[in-house]
Amino acid sequence: MQASPTVSVVMATYNGAKFIREQLDSILRQHYPIEEIIIQDDGSKDETVAIIQEYASINPQIHLFRNEKNKGFNMNFITALQRANSDLVCISDQDDIWFEDKVEKQVEAIGNNYAACCTDHFRDDVYKKPCTFRRNPQNSFESQIFTSHVPGHCLMVRTSFLRKIDNWDSHIPYDWWIVINAHFHGGLVKAPFPLNWYRPYAESVATKHRKKYQRHAENPSWQPYIYGWKDYRDLQKRDLWNKFYGYIKEQTNHQEEFKLVNQLTTLLLKKDIISLLHLCCLCMKYSDLVHGKKHPNQIVAKIRGFFYPMIWAYSTTNFDY
Repeated sequence: MQASPTVSVVMATYNGAKFIREQLDSILRQHYPIEEIIIQDDGSKDETVAIIQEYASINPQIHLFRNEKNKGFNMNFITALQRANSDLVCISDQDDIWFEDKVEKQVEAIGNNYAACCTDHFRDDVYKKPCTFRRNPQNSFESQIFTSHVPGHCLMVRTSFLRKIDNWDSHIPYDWWIVINAHFHGGLVKAPFPLNWYRPYAESVATKHRKKYQRHAENPSWQPYIYGWKDYRDLQKRDLWNKFYGYIKEQTNHQEEFKLVNQLTTLLLKKDIISLLHLCCLCMKYSDLVHGKKHPNQIVAKIRGFFYPMIWAYSTTNFDY
């Protein structure tokens, strides 16, 4: 790769007129030069396309593509990513705000070898300076097999790595699949500082998805320890579960660096009670890795670690795309 890699920004849009100007402005203010801004619209019915066309008329690096039929959030991103021509791809939501050094710092972090780079981000209810509510995505592979901790808006990805992914699935979140595969093609590095503000609001894709598929009330206490057992067994019946964990198991077979991941996915695929208890014991033993961070109270960490498969199964919606 050349000394100064070229960068594409890929954005998927749908009815984003309310906030897209702020996001485009923040992208255009980046310190690092951006070769192309690829925007793929999924059939917006508001002023999104008109706004993009307005920006494209004075910013030739903006390229607008419009889907003939609505693909849905996940496939819109998957197909848009395949249009990138630069060395690196920075993924963008339509409604966030990037800090001016986001691309610059991610280029530095990803270097010449890593497949992908993720960052922290802020989630304050309202954008203000300084932001204070910092989110720290869990970066261990062992934690990432359970849930998609790293959102797409925090990712920069090497284009050559993206082109090696030939088994996309419309029902697996695109950013989760990128993170999983990155471990097999150079690794995932983390730039340890927040580089954008994620906009939390009721009409966002993530919020609407969770509201639609969430099976239980938010902020539970004891409930996952009881009802999570059934949720776990119900998830195991899904074909997508077996495809997802079967793939990871196959890729990690006989790979010493992925030994624990292979053990965990092997047990996730088995449906007998002994295997489930074995899984719980491994999650307890390696609770720091499974949670992706160290809990200040080790007794609490071990208890939560043992029940982690049920706690996670109780709340996850990652198999509902």
